Amino acid sequence: MPDDARQSTRLDRTIGPVALLFTGITGIIGSGWLFASLYAAQLAGPAAIISWIIGGGVAILLALVYAELGGMLPLAGAIARIPFFSHGGMCGFMAGWLCWLAYVATAPIEVSAVLQYASNYLPWLTRTETGERVLSVHGLIVAAVLLAIFLVINLAGVRWLARANTTITIWKLAIPIVAALALMIASFQTSNFTAYGGFAPEGIDGIFAAVSGGGVMFSLFGFRTAVDMAGEARNPQRSVPIAIIGAVVISLLIYILLQIAFIGAVPQAHLAHGWHLLSENVAGGPFAAFATILGMQWLAAALYFDAVLSPSGTALAYTGATARINYALAENQQFPHLFLVLNAARVPVWALVFNFGLGFLLFLPFPGWAELVGFISSAAVLSLAFGPVSLAALRHQKPDLRRPFRLHAGRIVSAISFVLVGYVVYWTGWDTNWKVFALALAGAVLLSLLHVKRGDFSMLHARQSLWFWIFLVGLAAISFAGNYGNGLGLLRHGSDMALVTVLCLGVFQLAIRSRLSDEETAALFADAWGEGNRQ
Repeated sequence: MPDDARQSTRLDRTIGPVALLFTGITGIIGSGWLFASLYAAQLAGPAAIISWIIGGGVAILLALVYAELGGMLPLAGAIARIPFFSHGGMCGFMAGWLCWLAYVATAPIEVSAVLQYASNYLPWLTRTETGERVLSVHGLIVAAVLLAIFLVINLAGVRWLARANTTITIWKLAIPIVAALALMIASFQTSNFTAYGGFAPEGIDGIFAAVSGGGVMFSLFGFRTAVDMAGEARNPQRSVPIAIIGAVVISLLIYILLQIAFIGAVPQAHLAHGWHLLSENVAGGPFAAFATILGMQWLAAALYFDAVLSPSGTALAYTGATARINYALAENQQFPHLFLVLNAARVPVWALVFNFGLGFLLFLPFPGWAELVGFISSAAVLSLAFGPVSLAALRHQKPDLRRPFRLHAGRIVSAISFVLVGYVVYWTGWDTNWKVFALALAGAVLLSLLHVKRGDFSMLHARQSLWFWIFLVGLAAISFAGNYGNGLGLLRHGSDMALVTVLCLGVFQLAIRSRLSDEETAALFADAWGEGNRQ
């Protein structure tokens, strides 16, 4: 590649460690803190606290995996690039494709949250459809304007993005903590934890369902934004592990505090018909509604302001991170080369513009917050399944590659993480999973057609991706016959989880054995770094 071409597709490394940490935090604390406590409690009752602990365990283990991978390979769009090195073209594409599907829907869902809260004082922004608030025509116009603002900020470059994001994150950390403590001081009814069906009115199924469908996973996996911006970190070997692990731990503690405060603050009159109908009373914004009921107008005002700022900060972070996935797949020669083009501020301009248009179109079939949560969770978690596999494979393929953070007992932790990914996808339920599985298959077909057009299948690496398709078909069968999201309910409780466990452990071993040869991986590394280190 000519020098001037390499320069036009080379990202700047300008993000410091604090800014990268705040990018991870602002990716986690978005609309999730405004709504996840409500929807998790609706599914699990007070036992939603356990859902957060389970979700936090999953997120921390995966964060540890990606801390090693991100520090070792600090690349733009690393979630797509790393599986490409360990298992080749198809696996790299599927990781990026699934992650991209989840990412491109995240900015719209955050904007939807902003407008849903704002509809309490601007009712023309939303309308009611089947008991849920969704965007009206006027709301869609405002949504387009907000997405355009996030586009412009990202086009200005990561230095401006980092400065704006740091300011937003300081506020985003303070307000949830203040809100939780204020509600606990003003009204904390301990009877809410045991009345109205007990601590776990929906049993263990409700706890597991809340992990996937209650917004827990949707919220916690925002740490991925720090992984995807790693290619622009000044000192990635130090910054990336700190940012990933720090973002998850800090945010998880805040979310657990919020869930406890939420359960204790719910007025008993709102629970007359049980936890599962709670959203009918506070769908427009639970924390602000409780603050108003308790006479804390100052807190309600701060929450309505934060309902604009927090989701906007997350949308801002994901607008940039999503473009890095386009960039990474273009680097893999699996998306158009157009997405490698950078503007004068050294950001992928056409990737940002394309994602802006597609993001707005997602408002048409998914005009409300609740409609998108399960889909994003399943697609995002499935994309992260490649991380544990790649970590174990690269330990064989590149044992001497510098690892600033080396995960102790990495293969064991990776295997456990892979099993947990299978659990979370299964808990999402058949209603949502079949859509994600269908889109995964559609992505594979598109990539295969691309290789047919080129007449070259050498970089498809179909054999190395066989494990993923066994994993997908197995999860689809268990999900269809299982007990979540309108599955057929043919599997006994316990036996379904045992089947997922056996499937995941078997596939994990197959995936490690199916890795690229050491020579093939070395050739991919040489190609990526032998052209002047474009990253």
